[in-house]
Amino acid sequence: MAFVRSWAEGLDLVTAWDRYLYVDGQGDGRRARGELQRLLDELRSLARAHGRPDLAALLRRDPEAIPDKATKVPTLDEFAAQQPADYYSEAELIELYQEQYGGQSGQADSRSAARRRQRLRERLVQAIQWLTNIGVREPAPADPVAAWLDERVAARLAVVGIRKLEELVFWIRTKGFNWHRGVPKVGPEGAARIVRWLREHEATLGALPSPALAPLSQVDTEALTPPPRIGIVPLERFRPPSERDGSRGLNRAPLDRCKVAAANDYEAIHAWLRLRVQGTHTWRAYRKEAERFLLWAVMERRKALSSLDGDDCVAYRDFLAAPGPEWVGPRNAQRWSEAWRPFEGPLSVRSQASAMTIVRSLCEWLVRRHYLDSNPWDDVPARPDAPSMPQLRALSQKQWALVQEWIGEELAAAPSPALQRLKFILDFAYMTGMRLAELAAAKLGWLRHEQLDDGEWAWSIMVLGKRNKWREVPLPDPAVDALRAYLDVRRLCTEIFDNDPETPLIAKLSMEAPLTQARIYEVLVTGFERCAANMSVRDPRAAERIREASTHWLRHTYGSHSAARGVPQDVLQANLGHESLATTSIYVRAEKARKHRAMQGAFVRT
Repeated sequence: MAFVRSWAEGLDLVTAWDRYLYVDGQGDGRRARGELQRLLDELRSLARAHGRPDLAALLRRDPEAIPDKATKVPTLDEFAAQQPADYYSEAELIELYQEQYGGQSGQADSRSAARRRQRLRERLVQAIQWLTNIGVREPAPADPVAAWLDERVAARLAVVGIRKLEELVFWIRTKGFNWHRGVPKVGPEGAARIVRWLREHEATLGALPSPALAPLSQVDTEALTPPPRIGIVPLERFRPPSERDGSRGLNRAPLDRCKVAAANDYEAIHAWLRLRVQGTHTWRAYRKEAERFLLWAVMERRKALSSLDGDDCVAYRDFLAAPGPEWVGPRNAQRWSEAWRPFEGPLSVRSQASAMTIVRSLCEWLVRRHYLDSNPWDDVPARPDAPSMPQLRALSQKQWALVQEWIGEELAAAPSPALQRLKFILDFAYMTGMRLAELAAAKLGWLRHEQLDDGEWAWSIMVLGKRNKWREVPLPDPAVDALRAYLDVRRLCTEIFDNDPETPLIAKLSMEAPLTQARIYEVLVTGFERCAANMSVRDPRAAERIREASTHWLRHTYGSHSAARGVPQDVLQANLGHESLATTSIYVRAEKARKHRAMQGAFVRT
């Protein structure tokens, strides 16, 4: 407090450091200013916590910022617009204006500037004395974020629903080191400052786990993972009670006929999962549904999976439409976190059908391997609900233009390798229609530059898609330009074929290693969320649509926009890698506008 009071009184900052904070050597200007800002942050938080936002605003002012040279004096309205909203009453505002400008108009000379600086210093000293006298109150979990953190930071956290300190701590515990992704205008440095502050108050707010303090790649998540137990926990941690583990399931086939090395349901599921390539989208989808089915059977139905019958399967079908609150957890919670749950909310009709298809195929495989005697899903119909209205999950031309406008503004304001990579992923995925797995696997060696029959040279990329089939996707010139710009950011040769063919198309920021599917998905979803937050005032309906977007939306957007611009269906089918032309036909929207115009002309009178 003496160090801060020295600043308020106008003493030399380095001298004050050496006098009051001397520990391991003489101070320097940068170190002293950094510590001063940290302490002022603490004092502003303390002032807000004690209901004095006026003092918090006062501590933002620097007497040295009042210039000596003649300056134009603002009007009272202009002065009021410069102050934080709702901090001052009208009388206080007039008093502050009079104190700073002395009722002058036109010009302020250097003597009045000196007087204003002195008055401001006196008020700062009084404020610091008041804060010294009240003592320090530790933050409590139920305290509003705005009572302790900077009001601008608090407003940004409120955008994602974080309004109390306990909600902030839960968010960071759940999301880990990169918790700030998706929070508008909170970057890594700001996030680190918030985490440091929370750690200083762990006694009252609770401790943060190691994954909140370092990137996941540097954390031993195995050491953090709680031990296996009975409960609604991830598959790798689940240990059912012996009477429900399936070793004596009522639907088990005779053991001498079993062709799978599995003594119980848990081992049988893992044998089925080993048929897929671990880490792929298909493997994750199959694990998720098998995990849900096994947990539900043991924890909700109180049966082994190998004891379920048709009635149980009907009950599970209905359960998928409305899982109870104990089954629902926060989005993207890490699997080692106690906050993890198998559902993020009720499933859509389409997701319910997909879930039943996967567990039906699991049981069918177990029957073929003579682990189960019969498939309990036989003769279980889908839910008798009305079919859901078809929806094309794609961005319109206007919505895509807003995304492009936003990323352009972000790059102009603060260009960074992460933003430049995001722009490339957006542009390249939009102009090729490649799937998430295809983007993650793509290498520079997949590109082709060939002369066509008409003599023109054209770029394309060979894509290894579903069913392990290759297809050739033409690359428009803007896609190639975007790739060259991205290679330049990565300090690689912009002549594409001068690079190693094994170079990943999309790489990590710190090394030339491919970005995983999960990370590409996270980068894009976070980008869409930030864009939506930025556009929410300008165009709320478009912002809501952009917020829903994900990686696969770019593929649908590619198909929709291509069809609208006259790309033939057979060309679009080949580019997207569809087996059936009927699948491609959902993108044909070019006729939609023409039909609407025709009907408008028929019924709307001019």
